[in-house]
Amino acid sequence: MGRLLCHCLVVEEAEVRRVIRLGARTLEDIAQGCEAGTGCGSCRAGLAILLDEELRRRSTRGDADEVLARLAQLGLFGTKPTS
Repeated sequence: MGRLLCHCLVVEEAEVRRVIRLGARTLEDIAQGCEAGTGCGSCRAGLAILLDEELRRRSTRGDADEVLARLAQLGLFGTKPTS
């Protein structure tokens, strides 16, 4: 068993991260995706930190992905897309 973030509903960190990576942008999105934070609410601060961390990671990775995609279009890195 991984690290438990929501004790009321027994939701692990990995499940919360999965929901965020599938598109959750708010605590309400997380609650809809895996029910974390819908019990007593004591985990909501931790969920907010995890959400912020994942969104920051996604934006950083997104910038890198965009750069690599542009370089690939120029044939400078990876394979050049066929048109």
